[in-house]
Amino acid sequence: MSDLLGCRILVLGAGGSGCAAASLARAHGAEVTIVDSAPREKFASILSRLEEQGIQLECGVTVEKWDGPEIYQVVVSPGIPLDSPLHRLGESTGAPMIGEVDFGASYIDCPILAVTGTNGKTTTVELLAACLDAAGYKVRACGNIGLPVSQVALEGARLDYLVVEISSFQMESSVSFKPRGAILLNVTPDHLDRHGTLECYRGLKTKLLSQVESGGAVVYHAALEKFVALNDAVRRSRLWLCGEHRDFDGRPDASDWAVESDGLYRLRENGEGEKILSRSGLQLCGSHNLANALAVIAMLEALGINAESYSAALRSFQSGPHRIKVISVRHDVQFVDDSKATDVDAMIQALRTFGTSAGKGIHLIAGGLAKGCTLSEAEPEIRMYVKAVYLIGECKERLASSWKQIVPCTICESMAEAVNCAAEAAIAGETVLLSPGCASMDMFRSYADRGQCFIDAVNALPECAADGAES
Repeated sequence: MSDLLGCRILVLGAGGSGCAAASLARAHGAEVTIVDSAPREKFASILSRLEEQGIQLECGVTVEKWDGPEIYQVVVSPGIPLDSPLHRLGESTGAPMIGEVDFGASYIDCPILAVTGTNGKTTTVELLAACLDAAGYKVRACGNIGLPVSQVALEGARLDYLVVEISSFQMESSVSFKPRGAILLNVTPDHLDRHGTLECYRGLKTKLLSQVESGGAVVYHAALEKFVALNDAVRRSRLWLCGEHRDFDGRPDASDWAVESDGLYRLRENGEGEKILSRSGLQLCGSHNLANALAVIAMLEALGINAESYSAALRSFQSGPHRIKVISVRHDVQFVDDSKATDVDAMIQALRTFGTSAGKGIHLIAGGLAKGCTLSEAEPEIRMYVKAVYLIGECKERLASSWKQIVPCTICESMAEAVNCAAEAAIAGETVLLSPGCASMDMFRSYADRGQCFIDAVNALPECAADGAES
C-alpha cells in the first residue's frame, strides 16, 4: 500500500477518527501530521502508538496559518467545526480538504449503506447490519456509531456491505462520499449551537441523499420531500408515518411505505396498504422505532434481499443500552433509562411511548447541555403526559423558568437527587423516565455514563429488589 508514498497529509483533530485517518494514511505511505488545539497531556495514552507509526502530533495549536511544508491533502475530523481556528489552519494550506468518512471510504471496496437523521441512527444501523448478517452477508457497522470508517479500511476485512452512521458533523466536510444506498430518518432541531440554523442543519442531513451513487437507493421520511434534491437515476422509497399518506394530495408510489397504529404497510397507488408486519411482531419499543424498522425493510427490498432471509433477526432485534429501557419496576412504578435522548425530538418520542390517555403519569428527569435548542417543542407532550419534572445540568434553571407554568419543576444538583425525588413522588402505575432532551457532557462523560448513573441511583433506592432489573 504505497499510493500516498511521499505525500504529506495533515489531519485536523487527534480524536479517534483523526488518529484512525492518520494511521490509514501512514499505512499507504504518507508523511502524516496531526494537529489539535488541546494540550499534549490529553493525548498521553496515544503518544507512543503514534510515534511507533511515525506519525507526528502537534498539540496546543492555536495558529490559523500553516507555515510548514507543502500539504497534499487535509483530512478533517468530525469534531472540528468549519469556523474553528484548526479548520482555518487547514484552509490556509491550500490543499484539498475532505472529511474522515470520505477519506476512509475511498479505501473501502464494498458497497456502503449510510444512515442519518436526528434520532434513530444507531438503532437503524445496528438493525440493518443484523438483518444483512442474518441474510448471509459479511457486514460491519461503523461511523458515528463509534468505529471510524478509516479504522475499518485500515483493518482491510473483506466485506459484502459496510453500514455507516453519518452525523451532521461528518457531512460538513464531506465532498466525495458516495454510498450505494442512504436512509434519512428524520430531521428535528439539534446541534444548533454548531450549525446556527435549522435550515443549515437540515441541509447537511439531506445532502447525504444527493451524494448516493447513480443507480443507488434512498429511503427518507416523506415529510422531508420538499427539502430533498435527488438525481433521477436514484431509486427512492418514502416513509409515511401514522396516516400521513391519507392527507397526501398526490398518489403514493409503489415504493412508498407507511407506519400505522397497528403495524407496517406497503402502500399501493390508491393509497391503500398491504400489511407486512404487525406492531406486536417487533421487540423494538415505540412508534419511532417502527419507522426505523420500516426504513430497514425498504432498503433491504431495494437491495433485492429476500425478506424471509432476515425476518427472524428483524423480529427479535432489541435496541442497545440507554434507549427506552425499563431497568426496574419498584412498587409498581417503572423506571426507564432513555439517556440516549440527547435532543427534544427523542424526548418527545419517549413521552409518547410511555404516556397514556389515563392522565399525567410520568415523572420526567431532564436537562443538560441544550446545544442551542429551547426544547419548547416538547411542551404539548409535557402538558399532556408529565406529572412532574426533575431538572439537572447546565440548562436546569432556564427549563424550570420555561416549564413551571405547565408542570411542577424541581431543580436537582445530581442524578441521585433527581431519582430520589421522583421515586418519592411516584405512585403505583406511574413511570420515572430519564429522557433528558440534552447532551450529557456538562455533568457526565457521555450519555452512557449518565444512563449508568441513573441505573445506579435506582438500584440504590430502599427496597429496590426490582423485578426484571438490569445493570
